[in-house]
Amino acid sequence: MFGRKIPDKVMAPTGSPVNTEGQHVEKKPATDRPPVSSRNEIAPRRLNSGTVETVIGEDTFIVGVKIVSKGTLRIDGHVEGEIQAEEAVVVGPTGTVKANITARTVAISGKVYGNIIASERLEIQPTGEVHGDLQTAAGALMVESGAKIEGKCLMGLDEKERKSAESMQAAAEHRSSAEAAC
Repeated sequence: MFGRKIPDKVMAPTGSPVNTEGQHVEKKPATDRPPVSSRNEIAPRRLNSGTVETVIGEDTFIVGVKIVSKGTLRIDGHVEGEIQAEEAVVVGPTGTVKANITARTVAISGKVYGNIIASERLEIQPTGEVHGDLQTAAGALMVESGAKIEGKCLMGLDEKERKSAESMQAAAEHRSSAEAAC
């Protein structure tokens, strides 16, 4: 264009990238890329759920759905609805969830507005915010310095004990509202 010839060392055969010195470089296949958890971002420290199978990206908005995953789900975008995973749910630092979350393991670095039930482990990292109730196994809650929690926490209760505790709390709330009405 404009009568200028582009030097041959800049022009490479199709599909063969060239570095700044004009040398051909080998294109790396996608399998050589580092895993999602090692790319300059906060990753759960003790999450043993294997690889992330589903990623909801930073610029993705999912509204009004029930998401069900058999594996691990990572949320870096915005989700509203309900989330269930057999393995793990990871809410990244840019993730915002307005949903109840149920999974074996849950790690929060972003914001969650809803209740969380983690049968094995619940981890809230320094940038994490949870506005809702938490339920997990005894000794399975890890809250790092800087994390924010607004809600109640039930730890170590099996299903029968949890229902009993909920019914006792509902009865107490009913009594206090009846007393306030008098």
